[in-house]
Amino acid sequence: MELEKLDLEISQKKLELNLKLYRSIKDLVQIKPSDLQVVLLLERINLLLNQKSSFKVKRDNLLKFTEELKGSKVKDRLLSYFDLFLEDLKALKVLNVSLNLIRYKDFVLERSKVYVTNFRVSPKLHIMDFLYDQNMLNVPYSMRVTGALLIKILFSDEQSFLRNEIVKIEDLDPETILQVIFAESSSQSIRSLAGASYEERFENLLSSQNIRYDKHSFDPNLSSVEYDFLVHLKNSKKIGFSVKRTLRERYKQNHESIELLDIDAMVLVTLGIDLNKDKVDYILEKEKHYIFVASDIYNKTSYLNENPKVYSLKDLNEVLLDTLITT
Repeated sequence: MELEKLDLEISQKKLELNLKLYRSIKDLVQIKPSDLQVVLLLERINLLLNQKSSFKVKRDNLLKFTEELKGSKVKDRLLSYFDLFLEDLKALKVLNVSLNLIRYKDFVLERSKVYVTNFRVSPKLHIMDFLYDQNMLNVPYSMRVTGALLIKILFSDEQSFLRNEIVKIEDLDPETILQVIFAESSSQSIRSLAGASYEERFENLLSSQNIRYDKHSFDPNLSSVEYDFLVHLKNSKKIGFSVKRTLRERYKQNHESIELLDIDAMVLVTLGIDLNKDKVDYILEKEKHYIFVASDIYNKTSYLNENPKVYSLKDLNEVLLDTLITT
C-alpha cells in the first residue's frame, strides 16, 4: 500500500477528548490519592452516574463526598482539582476512566516487574564487559515491552470485567492513553531495575578493590579538566579517570599533558566498541595516558590487546594502577 494513501487523520474532538483523559491522569498522579481514596471515589462516581439527577447535583454530591475523605492535604488538592475539572457530565465520565486507569497502571507496573526478572544479567559476566552492558539494556527495554503487551491483554475481549468498570465514551481510547502513561510512569522503576549506570558500575569496581577515590572533581591546575573519578594510591600518587560508556568525540576531552595537571596519570575507561586504531593512537600519544576497555572487546581486538598502554577492565586493581605511575 502506498504511504500517501494511508488515512492518518484524527478529528479535533477525538484529540481533545483523549488529551483531557491524559491530563486528568497526569494531574491525579501528581495529587497522589491513596488506593483507598481512589476506590471510594470510584464507588461514589459510579453511583452518581447511575442516578437520574442533574449534573449539578452529581457534581455537588461528589465535592461534598470528597470533603469527608481522610487526609487533609490530598483531600484539599482533590477538591481544588475537581472544582476546575468537573465542567460537564462528560468530564465526570472521564474522571471515572482516569481513576480506573491509575489503578490498572500500578497493577501492570508491578506485574511487568515479574517478567523483567527473567532478563537479569548473569553473575558470571564482569560488570564492565560489553556483553554485561548489552544484557543490562534488556531490563528497561523488556519492562516497556512487557507493559505494552500486558495492557493489550488487559483491554482484550476476554477481560469482560474491565469493560464493566470503565465507562465507555465515544472517541475515547483508554488503552492508548494507558500505554503512554505507563511508558512515562515506569521510568523510576526502570532505573532501579536496570541497575547501575556505566559510571556507577565502575564505581562499584573501584569499591570492590578497596581503591580510594573522589567523584567529579576539577583539576586545580587546569579548571577546564574534570575527572569522573580521582583515584588516590597508597604512595600519595593520583590518577584521573574519564569514564565514558561510548566516546563519540569525547575522547578529545581531558587530553592535556600530565605536566600541566595535578595528577600522575590519566586513564580513559570505555567499552571500546567505538574505538579504532587512529583514536587509540591519538589518545595515547601523550605520556602517562592509558585506556581501559571491556575485557570481551579487549580480548578480540588486536590493536587493543597488542598495545602496552591499553588494558582490560577485568585486570584493574591497585597493583596495576601503581605500575602506571612507576613505569
